[in-house]
Amino acid sequence: MSTRPILESVFYHDGRGPELQRVVWKLRGAVLVGFEYFNPDDKYVPDNLKHLVLEGVEAYSMASEEVHGSIMANGDSKAAIFEVVNSPWLVSLNKAHLPECKHYQIMFYDEIYDLVCKSIKSGVGNINA
Repeated sequence: MSTRPILESVFYHDGRGPELQRVVWKLRGAVLVGFEYFNPDDKYVPDNLKHLVLEGVEAYSMASEEVHGSIMANGDSKAAIFEVVNSPWLVSLNKAHLPECKHYQIMFYDEIYDLVCKSIKSGVGNINA
């Protein structure tokens, strides 16, 4: 298993990840849409709010940083999102339902999300879902 950092310039850590402000769902909590957050140096000013929009989420898990056990972020990179290449978790899932999907790990200040989805896009402000 190896990793590839992504979106390092817009979602980064300073030892711990960005501060999660809101998890966005649609269809009454059935579909995970994305996350709103502040980067470590954003000073929690509303104009600094950023977001990640997830496309085609098929699977996810969330754990606290203390219990996750396999955090990809390290001192070599400021990235707080990684594509997990050759992921054992992705291989264990039914491939017929995962066209074009990849395993990503997203590190927030206190939460680690592992996702299987098609893509992750970044933006500024609230998510309009």
